Amino acid sequence: MANDEYIKVEAPALLQLQQLGWQYTQGANLSPESGERTALREVVLINRLNDAIKRLNPWISEENLRKASREITHPLKTGLIEYNQHLWETVTFIDTNNPDNNEFLCTNQFKVAGVNQNIIPDIVCFVNGIPLAVIECKSPYISDAISEGIDQLRRYANLRRPIDDEGAERLFWYNQLMVSTSRDNAKSGTISAQAQHY
Repeated sequence: MANDEYIKVEAPALLQLQQLGWQYTQGANLSPESGERTALREVVLINRLNDAIKRLNPWISEENLRKASREITHPLKTGLIEYNQHLWETVTFIDTNNPDNNEFLCTNQFKVAGVNQNIIPDIVCFVNGIPLAVIECKSPYISDAISEGIDQLRRYANLRRPIDDEGAERLFWYNQLMVSTSRDNAKSGTISAQAQHY
């Protein structure tokens, strides 16, 4: 699909996110060259995460900040669901009581290196530098667009055929919501949802 078509398909979702208070930046602005992350395989915007941890945990020492940050970015777990669950057992990195204490950032065309190939989800939503939602936007001219988007999300998360390593599972360690959208239709699910449960 041409870049202009991507923009037409993604633009409505990005506009709606911005109207809800999310900041927007293009995926290229979050590349390793930008200083936001060190490599394409990294998915957490580490400086934003560290700023949030310090803001929400003012008692934390620099040593404990490094430990907490490392615990989030390099958890010692064995699978996608275990990584995802473990994340919520660390220090406070999202203020659920006062949303204004958090940074909400959305981007499009965020490239992530997988085991065998790069993936480029249409939209990724970060809270305090952590990618919590991935949105796949499909053209309304595609037959069964929503289902195709769900299939693509499951491929990105390496849930479709895990043995093939066709995605970049790391992006979904933190995921709370996967959305397939086409114009004003959308279906959402979680990493543990089968395609029919969206």
